[in-house]
Amino acid sequence: MKKPIIGVLAPRRFDKDDPFESQSRFVDNFPKRVIEAGGIPIGLLFPDEKFNEDEMKMVDGLIIQGGPHLGSSHICALHYAYLNKIPVLGVCLGMQTMVGYEWFRQKHLNEIDYDIILNDFSYEDEPNYLYDKAGHNNLDPFNIKDIEKCKHKVFIDKNSKLFDIFQTKILKMPSLHNSMAREEIFENDNCIFKVTGISEDSVIEVIESKDDWWCVGVQFHPELEKENLKLFEKFIKESLKDKFDCK
Repeated sequence: MKKPIIGVLAPRRFDKDDPFESQSRFVDNFPKRVIEAGGIPIGLLFPDEKFNEDEMKMVDGLIIQGGPHLGSSHICALHYAYLNKIPVLGVCLGMQTMVGYEWFRQKHLNEIDYDIILNDFSYEDEPNYLYDKAGHNNLDPFNIKDIEKCKHKVFIDKNSKLFDIFQTKILKMPSLHNSMAREEIFENDNCIFKVTGISEDSVIEVIESKDDWWCVGVQFHPELEKENLKLFEKFIKESLKDKFDCK
């Protein structure tokens, strides 16, 4: 059986004075889960935030992994996936990328392209779609042996892609973030995402695409435990579907 190519997009560090400190920071757990689920992972590299459409044309699915902050290349990659209906799994910063993308679309009345994103999207825009709140990063620094200390309940909408995968309305997942998605972003009638999971203190933990595009964003970290492999298996299955004629 053909194995889908999964592009993994990592956050980047920038240092104009020290080129050795300008890096893409990939986390091994993501390619590990992709391989276990039956896919072939490749890293997506956009030096200096210069989005390269040719890289995206190679992939059948996109994972946007966690990290400190997102850049315009994250928004461009997600925009490409949206236009071409490439399956997306966003984790932590990956879900926040979806929130930022939605905010940016609404700001520009849905009329955006790669040049608009590159010229107008900035890290400084983050307070428009995220806010900080304590209580969702109780294990800093993280140590895998203490993973239970950073878990909390996530309540899942029964009419959601995540419920179809896990067949439960309550998940207990490791949570490692300080920034939360602003609820008002999802109140627009033209929003392409919907909220399908919240924490006990009403923080948004899961968003999904409204239409038949398979796009799921989770604020928690399913990649940390092999018990959550079924999420990656479903993502890989969706990435195998022959629906990329527009690529």
